[in-house]
Amino acid sequence: MKAIYDQTHFRITHNGDVIDFTIDTLPVSPPLNQSFAILTAWNPNNIALSAEENTVRNEQLFETLLERGYLFDEALGYLDDHSEESYCIYGVTFEEAIDLGTMYDQYAIFYRSATHVGYYECATKAAITERTLSYGYLI
Repeated sequence: MKAIYDQTHFRITHNGDVIDFTIDTLPVSPPLNQSFAILTAWNPNNIALSAEENTVRNEQLFETLLERGYLFDEALGYLDDHSEESYCIYGVTFEEAIDLGTMYDQYAIFYRSATHVGYYECATKAAITERTLSYGYLI
């Protein structure tokens, strides 16, 4: 399973610019040079739902992010022919990101802190795969 996470791409649209990356090609320029999480409400606990159900769930997540005052951009997580609409949430703490993931029944979230970037299980907060950052750069 770790290999799937390591190969997953994210595409974020920020101020009209498209940023595409994996865990190993994470840019260090704004806005990705700060703590952020990528979350979706799609396919709770890896159970495939219809496009309509996933859209409703992601709209609920969107409303939650607005209500809580987070800054965020739309994102897309994808690997091969599978993709999930997501949000890149800036300035969110790890605990807040885990709580949001848990609220929307997600198995895992992508999170970047000042020192690490990785995928973390919502139930245990354990790293599935993780990289160390030094001065914002992967080492």
